[in-house]
Amino acid sequence: MIYDLTTLALLPNTLGAVMPLLPETYDGFSSTGRVLGAFSCDFGVLNRFHFLTAYESTEALAAERARLMQTDNPYGIGDYLGGVNSTAYKPFSFCADIEPGAYGPFYEFRTYSMSPGGVPQTEEAWGKIIERRNEMSKLLMVMASIEEGPQKMVHIWPYKALEDRVAARAQAGKEGIWPPPGGSDYLTGLQSELFLATGFSDLK
Repeated sequence: MIYDLTTLALLPNTLGAVMPLLPETYDGFSSTGRVLGAFSCDFGVLNRFHFLTAYESTEALAAERARLMQTDNPYGIGDYLGGVNSTAYKPFSFCADIEPGAYGPFYEFRTYSMSPGGVPQTEEAWGKIIERRNEMSKLLMVMASIEEGPQKMVHIWPYKALEDRVAARAQAGKEGIWPPPGGSDYLTGLQSELFLATGFSDLK
């Protein structure tokens, strides 16, 4: 499975006009993939929405991107867009496919930049502790970018309440499994943002 994370950034003071249009944007988001979730940034750079879509292959993703290039207003909100960014990712080997469900509504998206060749070692380090870490709070996905250019990894953590996040991270730190031993050796930058699942998202 390949996952595409597309971020739609809105122009200032357009959120009220865009919100009624987004369910239709979601329904028609991809012609060759399955859109799984839409999330609004709550802490971080505001007026942005993440759309997470699953594709069976890189060929299916390429076909969708080709369609977008030929469409004047592919998301139906072109007048309100300040920017669009899309990145394709491959899951770490121990990750199951994402299944829709009510895991949130809070979703933490952590984006790390990585030095060249760092994915195999990072994946190995994560694989040693992820079973125990999942007992504290569910990891929805961790995945590495497959685009040209500097490599990134994104991990997504859903929480029912923010207090659950604090408790899980505190326990993982107390047990010495977080950060994963050796899992930070190839990281060059770290970013964390908190998103809320939208009402029309399949990931709630």
